[in-house]
Amino acid sequence: MRDLAYRRERFCDVIEDYSILYTYSNDKEQLALSAGVLNFIWNHWNNFWRDYWLAHVSGGYDFNGNRITPIFNNYNDKQSCHYLLYACGKKSNHNNGSSIVGVHQEATWGDPNIISNIATKMLPYHNQMTYVLGLLSQYQTFILHFQRIRNSFIHLNNENIYNLNSLTGHYIFNDNHRLIDILETTEISTSTRCFDNLVNNMTGLIQNL
Repeated sequence: MRDLAYRRERFCDVIEDYSILYTYSNDKEQLALSAGVLNFIWNHWNNFWRDYWLAHVSGGYDFNGNRITPIFNNYNDKQSCHYLLYACGKKSNHNNGSSIVGVHQEATWGDPNIISNIATKMLPYHNQMTYVLGLLSQYQTFILHFQRIRNSFIHLNNENIYNLNSLTGHYIFNDNHRLIDILETTEISTSTRCFDNLVNNMTGLIQNL
């Protein structure tokens, strides 16, 4: 049974530890280290949401330690993942006729669009999904920014560089900042460092669930 309070605590610990690692890196190692930090945080973010969704499909404990009433109380993880792939629009029907052999065949569970699709599909079963959708509307802009920046750092191609360029209007670049230095720029609405603002939005959503 998945314990969501533990999963949330684990994610917040990862944010704290890897934010320190990022902050104390030197200029020579920062680019390579930034890619690793972003990728590690993004993977843990997706793992959190995978556990969150599975707990609501097949059972688990909520953030207060109460049992979650599952949609399908006899489903294993494979069956639950097939349902979730249907719920987020990755499959046209709800069945498990094909196998899932690895995470590469699953969805990006923490993608804001996936969160929105699954939460909407679960509304008839879990009333709190209305609250999840409300929270998402507050935090999704910078979660999308995190996703795009992470993708650009991990996969340097024309499409991802274009996506990175599209974010620059949200940030103040100093004279010595290049596009690749976006994590060190200042986010305009909060006057905070880009990296700090991104992780604050991720933890903000999860802490308020």
